[in-house]
Amino acid sequence: MNSSEIPANTQVRDALRDDLACPRCAGPVRDAESGLVCTACGVTYPVRDGIADFRCHRYDYYFNPVSRAEMEALTRDAQFQPWEKTIHRFLERVGQNPEWFDDLVVDGRYAWKLFLRLPKNARVLDLGCGLGNLVKNIAPNAGRVDALDLTLERLKFARVRFQHANLTERITLLAGGDGTYLPFPDNSFDCVTLSGVLEWVAADDKLWNRGSTRAATAKHAFLSFFDKRNPRLTQIHFLTEVRRILKPQGQLFVAIENRLSHCYFGGRRDHHSGLWFASLLPRFLANLYSILVKHQPYRTYTYSINGYRRLLRAAGFSQEEFYGLTPGYTQLAELISLQRRDRIWRPWKARGVERLKRSRNFVPAYGIVAYPETSSRPSLAEQLAASLEQQLGSRQGTACFTRFQVTDKNKGIISANVDGRPIVVKLPFNDAIGARAARNHQFLAKAREHESLRTYLPHAVGTGEIMGIRYYAEERVAGHSLLEELDASNGMRWFDAATAFLEAVNPGLQQRKPEVLTTEMFQRQVSAPLERLACVVDATLVERIDSYLRRSLEGLLVRFGVVHGDFSYSNVFVQSGSIVGVIDWDDSDLMGIPALDALNFVDSLYRGSNRHSTAVKVISRLARWGGLADEEKDFLETSYRRCGIESSYHSALVCLYWLRHVADQLDGDMIYNKPAIDERITMAFKELLQIGHDG
Repeated sequence: MNSSEIPANTQVRDALRDDLACPRCAGPVRDAESGLVCTACGVTYPVRDGIADFRCHRYDYYFNPVSRAEMEALTRDAQFQPWEKTIHRFLERVGQNPEWFDDLVVDGRYAWKLFLRLPKNARVLDLGCGLGNLVKNIAPNAGRVDALDLTLERLKFARVRFQHANLTERITLLAGGDGTYLPFPDNSFDCVTLSGVLEWVAADDKLWNRGSTRAATAKHAFLSFFDKRNPRLTQIHFLTEVRRILKPQGQLFVAIENRLSHCYFGGRRDHHSGLWFASLLPRFLANLYSILVKHQPYRTYTYSINGYRRLLRAAGFSQEEFYGLTPGYTQLAELISLQRRDRIWRPWKARGVERLKRSRNFVPAYGIVAYPETSSRPSLAEQLAASLEQQLGSRQGTACFTRFQVTDKNKGIISANVDGRPIVVKLPFNDAIGARAARNHQFLAKAREHESLRTYLPHAVGTGEIMGIRYYAEERVAGHSLLEELDASNGMRWFDAATAFLEAVNPGLQQRKPEVLTTEMFQRQVSAPLERLACVVDATLVERIDSYLRRSLEGLLVRFGVVHGDFSYSNVFVQSGSIVGVIDWDDSDLMGIPALDALNFVDSLYRGSNRHSTAVKVISRLARWGGLADEEKDFLETSYRRCGIESSYHSALVCLYWLRHVADQLDGDMIYNKPAIDERITMAFKELLQIGHDG
């Protein structure tokens, strides 16, 4: 190895020296001028740009959808540009693949960390850390995280990510994982995570690809099923190594597909081999199938729930907990406790086919927590339940969780009961969503003073923090989501209920004296959200929107009042034809334009009843007064009259509504989603400006 590639980074070597071991012989390492040297076998491991390189033979291994040259350019430029621009460039290279989007930026997919039993200042290892999103998300809940991967270029990219997102956390990066041993001493970690990794540990083609001809290669591929190269034995050896580096009270977390996932029965190909029904076949037949069709053996083994239990026991783990992850550990939408006896989890019972899909045998994927020894340490979820019991003054200590969902806004929603009292617990999984959750909680507490609002709002009952995980608890509102009742034929009938709600939250609005939309108010209503759009769209478009709204709205007389900010079918709860509750007041405004809520509701009902329409078509339809149904016009005109606004301002108000709507969405993942930005912002506003010009 070229010594010029090895930076003189003594500080990094000093930090690592006592915490690492030789991956060839497990001996201790010492600092040397050339890097880190094993005192037992004498092998030297370089430190490259602050990353200790413990790879043993797979030096050229590169698993990444972006070429090496492109990845190096991305990583270099990421140090000098906004992080969202780096993500946009990466996703352009992979054709906006939603799985890579999920892997790169979605924080909610790591909601399973609530199942871990972490001590304070825990040391965590993410094996196969990839682009670093898991590490980014778990580092705030640990004392130190080690990130290990075989692809050096991905580690360099992850390091830039941590410079953007984890400045206060202690994170160590290492290249390796292909040695006889993992490069750590015994009993090093409180937790090791394997997210989408265990199934790949036997996929090294050097274990079977030894023939000089196709026939010889096929022979070795076939024979690799029988000897010590068998994938299951390789996985057991790997898991035994993981157990070695875990502390006795430590834990292993595995996120992995279920071999018997309901979707493999004709719904999709096997995730890893790309073959239909491969995971369902006996291993011997799957191996022959793969050799015949793909000219390589079947080595990416997944298992059933009982198969994982046997695999882990063979590697020395004495206790396991299983959770269902649906529709998978990627695009995660719900976590399901599969424990037969669990003090805090009482999962709700689905019916029919849905019950089968959620069963312990056929869920799409598992989250598995395994222990070398029985652990008495409470999980983060159990600590959360105890905190809720204390805050709510539970006399019986009977907090239980019935459902754990993850929204597309990186927020966990736990449905719970404390002494029979229905509670909703909200868990924001990043800072931006945390700020919104805090605003919602503060608004609920303040709005209880307003009698007109009190009927419709959930009661904020508590907030707290468990090992760096913030939570907000509120009483569950009555009724059920309007989304459950909405279809193409019944949307219009909800306008009377919406009118009653809007009048109730702003009683006497029509008797108030209209006020001028002053420069200060324009700044808050228009300029502030435009500043957020300026981060993701062309400055010329921002200037055009600003000019149009100034020309159309500045100086407008309007009656101000309470605005929800996202008055849509997902946040409206109904019962017996009436609105009985409205949740998620993150974007609320006590001095806003209530007519914007009416526009939001019309937009929402149409989207809910026409779910295949694009955002541009829906917002274009809303802005064209002549294209609305009579019921929609009547509903909007009623709201405009209450605010003292003439319907001639309709198109401009739609533009204002959409501006505030998409600006708020930039707090979530949309800021990284270039196609969504192009459609929902660039294309939509060009259409709105054209409608405004034509009008």
